[in-house]
Amino acid sequence: MRPVIQSIIDELFARHHRSGRVDLNDIAEVIGPRGVSYEEVDHIVDRLEALGLVVGEPIDANEVLVMKRVLGAARSLRTTLGRNPTIAEIALSSGHPAHVVRRALERGVSPRVVRSY
Repeated sequence: MRPVIQSIIDELFARHHRSGRVDLNDIAEVIGPRGVSYEEVDHIVDRLEALGLVVGEPIDANEVLVMKRVLGAARSLRTTLGRNPTIAEIALSSGHPAHVVRRALERGVSPRVVRSY
């Protein structure tokens, strides 16, 4: 295993060991621009699961509460600041790390309804 793969696993475990869950978008975020093969991604997922983390499963009730807190903080800040808040501002206001805020905001976006007439 290349050292970069172990560093990715270490960072993901450090981020998520308390929650016990890893979103697939978090894996992509941590990998970033580094060149990683499909086999290495499979290895990352296998190692995270071996460490006791659930990878890529639907959100649970706790994550829904986190999403509500993050979205509430974002709305409140938007009103207070008169602009869209940054991830860092929402993280500070909600008490959640930036990576948690990013996932909550991704999940909280409503798809636009496109109608053709």
